Amino acid sequence: MLIIALFFVAGCSSMARTVNPAKYDGMSCTELNSALGDNARAISQTAVTRGKVANASVPRWVPGGSRVKGAVAARETTRIERLKQQQDAIIAARSRKCPSAAG
Repeated sequence: MLIIALFFVAGCSSMARTVNPAKYDGMSCTELNSALGDNARAISQTAVTRGKVANASVPRWVPGGSRVKGAVAARETTRIERLKQQQDAIIAARSRKCPSAAG
């Protein structure tokens, strides 16, 4: 049951998606700040999930339990990396558009 739950938590987060910085160029400073906050929350939530998965105790009798646990943790790591790329794009757009965000 734990393994099934881990798959649902991970979802399709490992699907490769590229970050499109141009989508942030049309946003206002308020929208960029909000997007940055949402992004930071998503990174934190994903890191917590990854930690819970990594620390989950899978019984030895569960076939492939360790592999599944490792795969789910790797997916969460991939998702965090993608979210960090988004965060970098948001920060770059914010520093270009919002004078108070430069410092």
